[in-house]
Amino acid sequence: MNNFVKVRKGDDPFLLSKEILVDVIEEDLKGKSVLLKPNVGFIGKEKTGLCTHPEVIRGLIHYLKEKEVGKIYVGDSSVIGIDTMEALRSAGIYKVCEEENVICMDLNDSSPVDMKISNGNVVDSILLSSIVYDVDIIISVGVMKTHMHTGASLSIKNMKGAMYRREKNKLHRLTKKPPEGAKERSLDFGILDLTTVMYPDYSVIDGIVGMEGFGPSGGTPKEVGLILASKNPVACDTIALQLMEIPLEDVGHVKLIAEQRGVTKENIIVDPEDYLKYKNKFQTPAEARLELSCDALVFEDESACSACHATLTQFLRYHSDKFSDETEPIYIFAGKDIDSEEIKSRGDRAYLLGACTHKFKDLAPYCKGCPPVTSELLKIIKKMTGVTVNFLGNGSFNLATKDYRIFIDPIENLDYNTAKPTHILISKEDEEVLKCSEAFQKETNCEVYGLDTLENLKYDLRINEGNIGGTIGCEFGWIKFLNTSNKGKNSIGFLLNIEGIICYFAGETGLSYDMKLLENENIDILILPIGGYVTMGISDAITLISWLNPKFAVPMMYNNSIRDTVAIEDLESGIKNLENQTKLKILKVGEFFSHSNEQDDIVSNAGYEGGIL
Repeated sequence: MNNFVKVRKGDDPFLLSKEILVDVIEEDLKGKSVLLKPNVGFIGKEKTGLCTHPEVIRGLIHYLKEKEVGKIYVGDSSVIGIDTMEALRSAGIYKVCEEENVICMDLNDSSPVDMKISNGNVVDSILLSSIVYDVDIIISVGVMKTHMHTGASLSIKNMKGAMYRREKNKLHRLTKKPPEGAKERSLDFGILDLTTVMYPDYSVIDGIVGMEGFGPSGGTPKEVGLILASKNPVACDTIALQLMEIPLEDVGHVKLIAEQRGVTKENIIVDPEDYLKYKNKFQTPAEARLELSCDALVFEDESACSACHATLTQFLRYHSDKFSDETEPIYIFAGKDIDSEEIKSRGDRAYLLGACTHKFKDLAPYCKGCPPVTSELLKIIKKMTGVTVNFLGNGSFNLATKDYRIFIDPIENLDYNTAKPTHILISKEDEEVLKCSEAFQKETNCEVYGLDTLENLKYDLRINEGNIGGTIGCEFGWIKFLNTSNKGKNSIGFLLNIEGIICYFAGETGLSYDMKLLENENIDILILPIGGYVTMGISDAITLISWLNPKFAVPMMYNNSIRDTVAIEDLESGIKNLENQTKLKILKVGEFFSHSNEQDDIVSNAGYEGGIL
């Protein structure tokens, strides 16, 4: 029954997954240790097809407990630059593990094991996390989704997450070419080689909510309501592709592994026999890209990894309209296999993206990062200087330039691997802000600025101390500490010169006449509260805007409770009545706009998952 695949459809992911392994697992599991390996490569909302559904994990845990297994581990290792535990939390899986009292882990926390591959097609060895060899049973719990590199990511591709830390990039940086005459890519053969040393004992494919289009991270959620399971992962993946209506030939690694293991559609037994009634066509990455095609942008990215592909997809999705006036194509190179002569041939129309292209940075403008950020690529191509204002929630902001990330009052749920602050400004003695700032500084060694009173608190922070009315010079310009009307939390405001752009963060405050003294500062960006309960309300906010006449006004600290609920349209109409230069920028959490000497722009969630630039 190795080629037996069970398919079930329904609207209760917990019950479906709790029952899916019945008749699939025939061995006695009592006392055995089990690793559930979900797909949690990125940070994003749960139940969107980005990561394995948390209730699927819960159902499998219940099934295993009924079988009286020993220890249950649930773990993954996310893509480079993503904190795995934060990804597990955002996916809802960490919470499930806490509630079910099982171990939730980052696979990178176990030691690496160097597995030699004899007669490998493209690799001779692979570093894997030792936990996959320490447990008795591995169950791959992949997601039914498309993939820009491999056509689809199912249960076998999911095991790439067991590769240790940066070893994951190894399969994207192969120097050995595929066998002569092969239609499949080097990556496909790399996954084939991986299966010779790491092949899960059982596969479950979560098709409750899948992802189509620009998978594995930039696609569209697709509600399917399916779940599949098998003792043979390649049989499971083959049937999943049938149900997604993706030809086996378009998913090279599954085709290669099926051929190597002698698995065909004809020798797979599926329950139910009429399983094809569940077919539901998935839009492929190629089909999705056609919808977003832009003649002015050409991507040379065949050898790029998933993270760079995600950056390019988001760039195309959110910025392609900005290149409609280009008379010649712009060429963006990403990945390890780019050719220096090809770059040179494109002259001043060539741009480089990501760490793999660093060695060619003398040939063309280079956007650094692993992974790189869409807003930075836009700035480089458009030769923009200036500040990007990224709203993180309530009174928390990231003011980003090409070289600096200046966080004001950072809050929980921000991942330092993603956020990477260079500077933190603390405007008030708030426990969440202080706790988050302490964690950020510990991990990134960033500079922290605040009043000298912060030194008296219990947090282990190295503070660049300022005083009201005083100014501190720093790498990006200077910071001036300003008074506020709220003395309860030692609240302050900041006037910032960020590479020549003047920003005023008013802080948690009411309106005071002292603020009018800033009218000659030529403020570019004003960030001000409008809630009206703890801070100034809309009427006072309009007064402040009339005094300072900033180019942009960004409201904050409102509509968080009944007491600070406001009608934002009142602010809009009030600013219009002023007949001054101010443009209102109403940002949702994760949104940002960029202001430079040349242009300004607003984009929704076009940075990293989670809306952090």
